[in-house]
Amino acid sequence: RDQGHSVRTCLPRGVPGPLAEEKPAPFKIGALELPMVTYEGEYESGVARLATLLREHFGPSCFPVVAVGETGDALGYGWDIHRALDADGVSGFYFAHASGESFKCPEAFGKPELLKEISAAKCAGRRIVVIAVGGGVNGNAMGMIAALTGSDFVEVPTTLMHYNDATTSAKKAFSLVVDGQILSKNILGTFYLPQLVFCISEVFLTLDSSSIHAAVGEAAKTMSMLGKADSAAGQQDFHNILGASEFASDFTRIIQTIGGFEQLILFLHQTLNLKNQALEVGRALGSARHGAERSTERLEALEERRRGVLKTLRGVFHGELPETARGEVMSFMTAINEEVIKAKAMFLAYSDPFEKYRALLFEYAHTLGHGVEAFMNGLYRRAAALDIDYTEAFRLHGQCVGMAVLWAGEMSRELGHLEGDGYLAHQSLVYLFNRFGGFDFAPLRRLCDDLDVSVEEFCEGVLKVVRRDNKRGYCHCASGSSVDQLVRDRPGCLLRSSDPGAELRYLVEVSEDAQRRVLERAFDGEYDKVLVCSRGAGTPEALSLVARSSGTAASQGSASVAAEALDALITQLYRHDLQ
Repeated sequence: RDQGHSVRTCLPRGVPGPLAEEKPAPFKIGALELPMVTYEGEYESGVARLATLLREHFGPSCFPVVAVGETGDALGYGWDIHRALDADGVSGFYFAHASGESFKCPEAFGKPELLKEISAAKCAGRRIVVIAVGGGVNGNAMGMIAALTGSDFVEVPTTLMHYNDATTSAKKAFSLVVDGQILSKNILGTFYLPQLVFCISEVFLTLDSSSIHAAVGEAAKTMSMLGKADSAAGQQDFHNILGASEFASDFTRIIQTIGGFEQLILFLHQTLNLKNQALEVGRALGSARHGAERSTERLEALEERRRGVLKTLRGVFHGELPETARGEVMSFMTAINEEVIKAKAMFLAYSDPFEKYRALLFEYAHTLGHGVEAFMNGLYRRAAALDIDYTEAFRLHGQCVGMAVLWAGEMSRELGHLEGDGYLAHQSLVYLFNRFGGFDFAPLRRLCDDLDVSVEEFCEGVLKVVRRDNKRGYCHCASGSSVDQLVRDRPGCLLRSSDPGAELRYLVEVSEDAQRRVLERAFDGEYDKVLVCSRGAGTPEALSLVARSSGTAASQGSASVAAEALDALITQLYRHDLQ
């Protein structure tokens, strides 16, 4: 299927090579180059460019299935691509689906109307191309549909996590979901690669702050487990990984872009009303499009209005935000994308493309992370049924992983594996980015109180999911224990096991009692903290973790100074290893 073609060679003859606006990301999986492109020009031009690439590459028999979730549908991200392809003479099927982890299951994505369209197109000799437009759930689930129907697959990420985390894995999976409750995450899956990952960067301007925190949560996991892999000590840590030299980097580089992270969060808060206006118009457009009496004039008027609102929103970024602030935002997004992609390539390029051995390291902090995510999704449904607002308590997958990084650090400290400056550095990789409370548990606790959920019910609900964790089959796991991963000494240094099967995967046994203790303490708000630098100079000695205030981010001191001191602390820890 030409899945190993590079960005340049994936372009068909007659189509100009990569444009100036197209920035390829170097990534390999199983020694194959996966074409990943970020389009940094205007949104409309990016949509037109993608339509041209798809039409020319897949040919006139192409039958595009454009799949998009609720928010992407309302913002027009899926429909714009569907319409551009149709205008180019490539007609297909538009599939708008429910959004969220609770819908990551065959019932939500294997809809009869979708499968009938694919079947009919195949019978007519058309070449099916599934185009997943949206976040990680969209990419994972539609990747399953593409694999099960033998279709070509293209991913168009609209979130940072979909771009740098979900697309950089051959794994596509459904979760086990019963009556809206997630019983086990990613339990049924396959391996399937997209032929192209095409990201239009301006779509990130309509993300919400929880999505940005989710990307940082996953990045904090990467920084914790890999650290400064391009250093001498880092090369020793991962000497057994074939791609460690080719793709090694200082993955903690992300902390240096804290200013851009904060500028992006502030921008998203500033433009939230404009985004909500676009969503409102988009939902009205969707209703009008499927209504009994369709008015072409009304549809065109609504589309024009949505385009205008989104143009205004993008204009705030390009025209009103100071140039320095824009530069910081772009540096943050570039760093988080580049570093997570390179981290994945270290392991997947040659050593473990199917993520069954060393690459299971990317499951760090996912055991409890998946557990709390699944349990809270059940509470969100209960709250919705009782008309209780759970907006503040809502946490995306990456945010749950970020919280679980803190809990993993606490378990490591309790077991004597992580202490002093090493512990401080590990926890700070999350706390540095918590000035807006994206990793606080307090809002989840308030929702639990509103629903009369006790700490005992919360802990047991999380641990029930943990007992069905998909890593348990890889090695021996005693009764009352769980398979997990822990950091020792400093970021980038993993605890190893004496179990041969576990050692290949950096897996260790952790008792449920240890997991329950950190969950209880999280429930009581003990980990709702932020990293501060108590004195002006950004030195490691001035760093401390304090309870996060309810005030503004600025009231908690300079994040940039804290980042400088944290970077110095991690560098100091690595130098100490070589002495």
